[in-house]
Amino acid sequence: MKNTILDHCETPPFLQAVNTELAACLSSSSEEFSTERFRYLSQIRHKVVVRALSRLEGDEKSSFAQKEITINQKLEELAQGLLDNAKKEAVKFSRGRAAVKKYK
Repeated sequence: MKNTILDHCETPPFLQAVNTELAACLSSSSEEFSTERFRYLSQIRHKVVVRALSRLEGDEKSSFAQKEITINQKLEELAQGLLDNAKKEAVKFSRGRAAVKKYK
């Protein structure tokens, strides 16, 4: 995943750094992917966005918030996809384990 979809023209430098880490986490292979790291980086990103919003006023705040809402929706879709994949893997594992027990 490119971090350019996580950044916009008003992204502060520290948020860019967090976005880069988040993009690297999401770009890792399925064997290397860490849900804990994804959760941690998402929480850090949320705190940085909230802090950035608290420092802005008026039109700047509104513009930044609108851009972040769009990015947040993309991240939410991605997280939902990861959750769906994890559920599918758990079902496959459970069915496989049940099949093995039948043949014992």
